[in-house]
Amino acid sequence: MIGVRLNTFNDSAGEPEQDANSALTELDKGLRSGKVGEQCEAIVRFPRLFEKYPFPILINSSFLKLADVFRMGNNFLRLWVLRVCQQSEKHLDKILNVDEFLRRVFSVLHSNDPVARALALRTLGAVAGIIPERQNVHHAIRRGLDSHDNVEVDAAIYATTRFAAHSNAFAVSMCNKLSDMVECESTGAERRAKLVRALRTVHGGAVRDQGVLK
Repeated sequence: MIGVRLNTFNDSAGEPEQDANSALTELDKGLRSGKVGEQCEAIVRFPRLFEKYPFPILINSSFLKLADVFRMGNNFLRLWVLRVCQQSEKHLDKILNVDEFLRRVFSVLHSNDPVARALALRTLGAVAGIIPERQNVHHAIRRGLDSHDNVEVDAAIYATTRFAAHSNAFAVSMCNKLSDMVECESTGAERRAKLVRALRTVHGGAVRDQGVLK
């Protein structure tokens, strides 16, 4: 009788993990589908999966799969992967292979498509909390601010705000750059408003760093 009870307990204890694996397998099947609609349907279900099964191994595996979709997919799919990163921010610290995740997303910055590069910058900004001091990303953001494409510049401003909130050193390095952009006569009113908001975050990081601005 005791043996039966122990077996029953062990079986039930393993159920959440089995359920999680089954759920991930099902979503992975959707990601691998050749139909964009099915891929999108799978992507938008990941935040709920993370809430139900907040296991580091599952979340790590999931984000690597999503990063693959981001690297290989179209901009529509990239947009939905970005949304997952934004919605699941509290689970990002469970990504174990951060370098591999970053490599896949970062590769899109080499695209000739400015919208793809913009989505990559926004996605990197969304995960700034786990890669705050990556110099290659900092450099990519500065390059994005110098872009001639408005969508890419706006994405770089968003990424600047996100990274400045997590990296005081980055904030210090961006003070003069953003100030120059705000003061530039060719900067439109809407762009200037976004830059001013970003500059507030940058100034806060600079103050925290070494009392650079008093």
